[in-house]
Amino acid sequence: MKKLLLLALFALPMMATAENETAQSRLSEFKQLNEKIEQLEKALRLQTLTTQAVRQDNYDLACKAQKEATTATHQADVRDVNGVSDMQFAEICTVSRATSKPAPTWLTPKLSNNFEPAGVFFEKASK
Repeated sequence: MKKLLLLALFALPMMATAENETAQSRLSEFKQLNEKIEQLEKALRLQTLTTQAVRQDNYDLACKAQKEATTATHQADVRDVNGVSDMQFAEICTVSRATSKPAPTWLTPKLSNNFEPAGVFFEKASK
């Protein structure tokens, strides 16, 4: 009986330490995921700004916004999105209104099905 009591006294602090380490690990994971979500939200807002700037033929602003969006996707470490973001950054920043290069096809919205290349846009309903 004494041995069992001594064993319980030694085991309790070890179990409490293990629970504390698990809680610390979960808190750390939560913080990392929260930071990733914030970076993805930032990238989405900047991608919307990029689209609006391209529609207004303001490629300087579009290039700056896409650069920041690309940085945000890299910080969020979403590997399958990073490559596409890099490609878009390169395409937008090389398009110049001084030359006769047409805008890349992915920048031109398909109006037939209300496709938006990036961001979310709502049209006001007609009454």
